[in-house]
Amino acid sequence: MPVDNNLFQKNANTSLVARLIWQRKSISRADIARELNLYRSTVTNITSYLISSGVIVEGKYLASTQQGGRKAVELSVNPNFGCVLGFDIQPSHYRSVILSADGTELWRETGSLGLIPFTEMIDKVIDRALMAHNSIKIPVIAMSFAIPGIIDVANGRVINSFPFGIRDLDIRALVHRRFDFPVFVENDANTAAWVDILKNGAWGNAISLVADFHEESRVNPEIIGIGAGVGMILSGKVYRGTHSAAGEFKSVTWKEGLTNQSGLPVEILNNTIDDNDCLADWMEDTFRSLIPLVSVMDVEKIILHGRPFYDRDWVMKTLSERASSFLGLLGEYRCTMVFDSQDECISASGAAMMCLHNLFSVPSLEESDKAGMPTWQQTIEFLQKQNSK
Repeated sequence: MPVDNNLFQKNANTSLVARLIWQRKSISRADIARELNLYRSTVTNITSYLISSGVIVEGKYLASTQQGGRKAVELSVNPNFGCVLGFDIQPSHYRSVILSADGTELWRETGSLGLIPFTEMIDKVIDRALMAHNSIKIPVIAMSFAIPGIIDVANGRVINSFPFGIRDLDIRALVHRRFDFPVFVENDANTAAWVDILKNGAWGNAISLVADFHEESRVNPEIIGIGAGVGMILSGKVYRGTHSAAGEFKSVTWKEGLTNQSGLPVEILNNTIDDNDCLADWMEDTFRSLIPLVSVMDVEKIILHGRPFYDRDWVMKTLSERASSFLGLLGEYRCTMVFDSQDECISASGAAMMCLHNLFSVPSLEESDKAGMPTWQQTIEFLQKQNSK
């Protein structure tokens, strides 16, 4: 792929090289040129720019080939280049993380802020994260939020969040009242999918199923049982849908007019956290609802996140008894089920990871703004300003 002199091609080639280094953790210049079909001189120019800008660093020498010659030097993303603040905000609790540019977790916090307005929650979680960030001393690339509901990702807006009872709220403008960091917002189920692409190798078609027991009933008595979201990954990218509603889930028993995701009786949904029979009813209802989706999408993996899936053996036994057709479909389509249910900060990490995916993505002519992510040059200049203060 010869280098074009126009700005778009230069940025695209820079993104191609940076993304490959980010994905591989460490790789040589020669391997970059070979895998991306770029001239070696092009790779040298790009990596020199990324090194001088602090994006990547040189590491140890790699073993020489049988042909001899100079030993190759491994390149990796500089963890001190910058960091992303990721937040998962729910009516009953919050989860916050800070990830370095290479995806390493630097800090996390979980807690509850009580019954306070949503906008006040945003301010408080940011202030707590920035207080922790003071000791990290790495410039902030962006802030990224996971919020339940229908999200306008391109404009950083909440279109509708039933758990919070809010509509048409501009999160980006809300944060920019006080800070000038780039701001991203995503549906909380979709953020888990961003983690799964890199962590669980979901580079093809996959489903991220995120579920948790509702604690929001003390805020909104209409919210009961278990909240579930389905993040869909198509060809290694998170699918957001025509109306930004992908990720929101309703089971096959749902009927018009119901405020819950399921048509199961309220007494069953109310007792899923304490009664395994009720939880088994929910499992059957949920996984039977996934059968059409799995068959149509031809997925390679289904990744499960959240407290309802902590006990893998019990979940598999329940599915074999209650939803054997679902397990049979997985076998027929050679689809694997991955249990990644122990990390309570999965959506907060996913929010931060979404930003890193955007940063290290390759721009296209159709979507050159990468959902509002600045170019490499803009990002580098923004972080350099922070370092100079």
